[in-house]
Amino acid sequence: MVDARTPRQQRSQLRRDALLRAAVELIAEGGPQAITHRAVAARAGLASSTAGYFFASIDDLAAEALLAYTEREIDDYLSFAREAAGDLERLLDVVGHRAVDPRLALAQVSIYLEARRNPALRQPVSEAVDRFRHSTEEVLRSVGFPHADTASPAFVALLDGFMLQHLAKPDDPPTADELIAAIRALFTGFLLNETERHTIQQRLRPPVRKAD
Repeated sequence: MVDARTPRQQRSQLRRDALLRAAVELIAEGGPQAITHRAVAARAGLASSTAGYFFASIDDLAAEALLAYTEREIDDYLSFAREAAGDLERLLDVVGHRAVDPRLALAQVSIYLEARRNPALRQPVSEAVDRFRHSTEEVLRSVGFPHADTASPAFVALLDGFMLQHLAKPDDPPTADELIAAIRALFTGFLLNETERHTIQQRLRPPVRKAD
């Protein structure tokens, strides 16, 4: 709530911050399409015209809110990593259970779809994906993972795939244990040396049929 006794410039900044927080909440609940000037202002407890005063267009508001939303998720992610204190299994358990949250899945997939539809959002969404990849690399390095730079894009893609499946099968969504098993299998692949990788690839090849 903005106090009338607060200096004018500070009140303006507080209102703008409140609008962004409201937009972030709406994104988390219903994706970028949930953002309208009226809805954001109402969530922030401000007059319906306030959002239009601070943001020239709904795309401007959505783009800045997307970046704020991403920063919030990354902060949470890094906080989980600090709590894991170098324990990769503990980190997998926390991330796995969070990633199957249907609200997070809805927001994440909706953001990607909206960026495809709306060119104005493509750059901020692309930057958000890059931030998450870089944060993942930082987290993996913090727990001593040796191939963090190559594993992080694959890890992010795996999470996105599970979130998409979560929305596609709401009555029978993938479980946190299934996601954790998939992440563990992914990381195991990156830990194999060339000899081990070659051996496994040979085993996966179909048997050669002998000519009659």
